[in-house]
Order: sequence, then structure tokens, then C-alpha cells
Amino acid sequence: MAEASIPTPLSNLLTAPDSDESAEEKVNLWLKNAKGIVALVNEEPAVAIATISISSTLPFQLSHLISTAIFGKLNHFNDHYLQHIIAAVYATNYLANTKAQTRCKKAITQFLRSKGLLLWLDIVRLQRVLFTTKSSHALSHIKLNSAQRLCVLASVVSSCKQEHRSAVFLRCIRLIPTHQRNLVKPLIELFERPLPGAKVYANGMPATVIDIKQGHSYVYIPTAKNTKEKRGAQVKNSSSKISEPQNAWIKNASIRAPIEQHIELDEFIAVYYKTAADRVATGGQGFFPSTYGIQKPPTPLLHIIDELQKRDIDIPSLCEKIERVPSFNNFLVYTASQDNRLKLPVKSIKQAVLTYGTERVGDMLIQFALMERLTQHKYPLVETCKHFTLLASAFASKLSSLTKTKFSPQSAALTMTFVCSPLFTQPELKVMTRLQIRETAKFSINTTFKIASSSTWLSIAGELSGNWHQSSTWRALLHHCNKTNDKVPKSLRKEHAIILSAFYLAKTCLFNDYNALNGVDKEIAPWLSVLSLSPSDLSRIIDEHREQFYCPLPH
Repeated sequence: MAEASIPTPLSNLLTAPDSDESAEEKVNLWLKNAKGIVALVNEEPAVAIATISISSTLPFQLSHLISTAIFGKLNHFNDHYLQHIIAAVYATNYLANTKAQTRCKKAITQFLRSKGLLLWLDIVRLQRVLFTTKSSHALSHIKLNSAQRLCVLASVVSSCKQEHRSAVFLRCIRLIPTHQRNLVKPLIELFERPLPGAKVYANGMPATVIDIKQGHSYVYIPTAKNTKEKRGAQVKNSSSKISEPQNAWIKNASIRAPIEQHIELDEFIAVYYKTAADRVATGGQGFFPSTYGIQKPPTPLLHIIDELQKRDIDIPSLCEKIERVPSFNNFLVYTASQDNRLKLPVKSIKQAVLTYGTERVGDMLIQFALMERLTQHKYPLVETCKHFTLLASAFASKLSSLTKTKFSPQSAALTMTFVCSPLFTQPELKVMTRLQIRETAKFSINTTFKIASSSTWLSIAGELSGNWHQSSTWRALLHHCNKTNDKVPKSLRKEHAIILSAFYLAKTCLFNDYNALNGVDKEIAPWLSVLSLSPSDLSRIIDEHREQFYCPLPH
């Protein structure tokens, strides 16, 4: 097998730790190997898929690891989260080895527990079933979380023969409990379409699939160069011109695979790199879900913001730009239908814009796009973080509507979303299974959550706010949120009180005893005074949002 031609040599991905290495050194090696697996899947997805779709002499462990990475990517797992899952599989395989001494196993589990890597321990608990022929029985266990179930599914699929994988996958689907059937839907295409390395007929010509995208495949026709010469004698006296077959991206509908056959893995890798230049194509959707950058807004949104900042806004032009982005259009039409007093259905984007007004539309679209990007990938606490952000934003919006302030309800909710954004950007949070709250004598947004970071919470939020073209006023407000209200410029004190009150209310209502707020604790009382709100106003706000006082279960 031509391992040397693969970007991350496959042989290096199975490097095992020495028995005399410390638990920390072992864990770091497994993380390094797992990073290589994730890099292979991200950078050369066709090669990664080919290693599991082509019958080869790859060790079961490597096939299992790559399958786990592919299944995780198709399910939108965050890369850092996926790296830890794969590293945990490395650890589980090591601990399942009978040669590993009991003392060594105990040291590793103690180290994982001390570092709060409970995610690893969840995978390690599967060591008795993960590498056996009876691993499929574990798929039906109701208590498995998403990561555990994907690891078991990858084990089952990797352990069977290539020609039986589709049938085995169908049996596995029946075993998975209904509440996690969503895990298998993104995987179905792996077992229905010809994958890299498959021998197929492309537009009637024998070919080999070399690369894949959503809806298209790149096919390699070995006889493409000499087909014309071979048929020259047959058309010697013909004036018609026969077009020469080409290696190209073609639609999946033009591909047929009557018999499941594959080329050898080393041959596939050679052709894959030989056709690298020809396979470069603009447009089209990659096979794995796209990842969008968080640090800057989408380009269509910038065009909409530019239109909104004009002195004389051209409503038809604004509506046209919003309609070009279906998600923006659907979001505004739906929310406008829910928000108008008579609950009348809004059927056009122009009607939605006029319902909200141009100033509020901009803040709403920015918040919508920001939340879409912050929550695009899955990890255990993503739903908890999202729910906390939405509740804090709802509190900020409500408080701004009850007092005279520079905030509109929409701008207050947007600013609060930026305040909560580090919940989605800190790597440490991607592998936690429980959001840890730091109880301090004095409330501070910077120290609310137990997270080790080189930058403060609000500096991270402020940087993201600047990257998303927020006004200097709101960026300054984020900077002042680590101060007491009396040290904030008078022009921003009400907005400062709204942000801190909303964040504190969300923290207390979700993670502490919100009933204590009925008596108005000493922390929130000064902020209510700045906002000219009474304890009865606070009680009414809490009652209006009581249905949201729950924490979603970890993913």
C-alpha cells in the first residue's frame, strides 16, 4: 500500500505509547494521533472514505477510527469534540489490551477524571463490547449517548466484509432507539452511492469514481486518451466525429454500478494524486457539511447592512437583497407573522420589513446569522449554551422595553448574544458534559463560568463584536461590563444595567434558585434602581419567561 503518498501516513496514525510513559504522555499521543485522523478526513475526504470503502488490508483499529471520524463529520460534530472522541477510542483500545497492567489502567482513568475528561470515560466504558463481534447488540442500549452510539456503529460497520456493509447498516438502523435515529440519516448516502474507488459506468463508459461531492462524482476513464485511436478503423469512412470521453465531474444520476467492485487502494491513491489538478472545481457542495467562519459575518449580510446604513434606504432594493438569502427571508416572514398584534400572516418580505422597521431588521438579521454560525456544529453542551443565550437575550429584550434606553429590544438581544458568544468559541467547552458555574461573592460576567482561557470572557466577546461590524458604542459597552455601574459613563449606565441584569437572571434561573429572586437579592437591586424598575416588575418578567427555565440534556 502506498502509505507514503498519503498526507498523514497511515502507519503513523497507529503509533502506540510506550508502557513506561506517564498517563499524561499517553493521552497527549492519542490526541496527536486523533488530530491526524481528523486532518486526513478534512483535507483528503476521498482518501479517507476510500480506506473504508475499498476491501484492503488495513487493520481493524484504523478502519474503525477513520469510520468514526467520517460518521462524526457527517453529523456536524465539532472538530475539537471529534478529536477527543477518536482519542478516547485510541485509549479504549489500549486499555482493552490484556497486556496493559491494572496499575497503568488505573493511572489513566484517574488522570482523565482529574482533567474533567468525562467524555473519554464514557467511551472507555465500552471496551468490553467495542472490539468484539457482538458489538451490534450494544446499539440498542437506551443509555448510550450520541458519541458512544456512533463509536459502536463504526465498529460494527468496520468489522464486516465490504460487500455486506449495506445490509449490516440496515440492520443497525433497526437497533438504534428512535430518539437517536437522526444520527443515521446523514450516513445513508455512504451506503447507497458509489464511493471513491468504485468501478462504475459513467454515461455508459467503464470508469472509476475518484472523488465525490453532494450530487456529483469525479470519474476517471482509463481509456480516455486512446479511445479515439481504437475506434479510428470503425469510422474510417464516416464524416461524423466521435467525441473523446473525458475524466470529469458528472452528476450521480449518470453513474451506474450494477456490480459492486473496487480497484485496489494503492492504485486508487496513485490515480487520486495524478488527477489532483483536473479535480479542482469551483462551486458545488462538498461531500461533508460546510463549515462557515465565525469571526466575520456572511457577505450577503454585509450587503444588507450597507443598504440599511444609507441615508435614504431603497426598500425594494433592500427586500431584493434579503430575498436572495432564503434563510433570511423565511426568518423575517415567520417572525413578523408571530409578532404582529393581530397575528395576521405575513406573506412577503416587504411586509415583514415594514412591520419591524429598517433599524430593527438589521439587528434581527445579524443576531439570526450569528446564532446560525455559533451553533453550526454539535458538541455535548451546544443546546445548553444555546438555551442560556436565548434566555439571556429574551431578558435583555424585555428589560429594554420597560425602560427608557438607547437599546431597542432587538439591539439589546443582539448585544447579549455577543456577550454569550464565548460559550460557543472556547475549545474547553467542546468536551465538557456539564456547564460549570463559579460561585463568587461578587457577580462578574468574566468569572461566571469555570473556563481556563488566556483571554477574558468580555475581551473575546468584544473582539467578535468588532469583527461583525458592531457600532463603537456597543463595543464600548462590552468593555465596561466588567465594571460596577457607578464606574461606567453615565450615557451607558442603563444599557450596562440591562446587560448585567439579563445575564445574572439567566444564570440564576437556569443554574441556581430563581425563587430567591422574588425577594430581589442584593446583587440585582442596584441595577433595578438604575432602570427605575420595582421588585414587582422583576417578578412579572420572571413569570413571563418561566416556561424557559430548563436545561437541555447534553448531546
